[in-house]
Amino acid sequence: MQHLVKSYDYSSFITVSDLQLAIGDINQIIDNGNYFTNSPKFQTKENIFALQSPHWLKFRMTFLTSVFMYLGQERKVSNMMAWCFKTNKSTEEDRETYWHHHNKHSGQSMSGIMYLHIPDDITDLSTCGTEMAPTGPEGLGKFFVGPNDRTWNIYPSQTWHRPGPVQ
Repeated sequence: MQHLVKSYDYSSFITVSDLQLAIGDINQIIDNGNYFTNSPKFQTKENIFALQSPHWLKFRMTFLTSVFMYLGQERKVSNMMAWCFKTNKSTEEDRETYWHHHNKHSGQSMSGIMYLHIPDDITDLSTCGTEMAPTGPEGLGKFFVGPNDRTWNIYPSQTWHRPGPVQ
């Protein structure tokens, strides 16, 4: 089932400066209290793909390109949105409450994950990142998609997933 998620590396296009600017924007959003307080905590309420700056243009366009490459064709695009989920060791709660999917609209929707910051002190790369559950939270075949620098991980929106254990 790991073929369900396809990865697209943009490390030659998205710069370290782009990452730092994006992280600064997200920190400002969270510092302003514009995040969800229900589970999971510290997920921005603001659609960060709506931010108008050159670095966010790169993130939007690389996401869109990745989706088209995943599908093998261009498609009509509507409701393109993105949020940031910021964690640290003090934010983890009952991970069972984190299972979710993004297929709230009819039609074929695609989702993606990009890690803007990968901590240096990760102790178990096999369980960090995002846990995917292609047959649902109670089903078999779960696997982890690890973080890769400046890489979009694209998958169908109806796929159940949750953040990996905070390390």
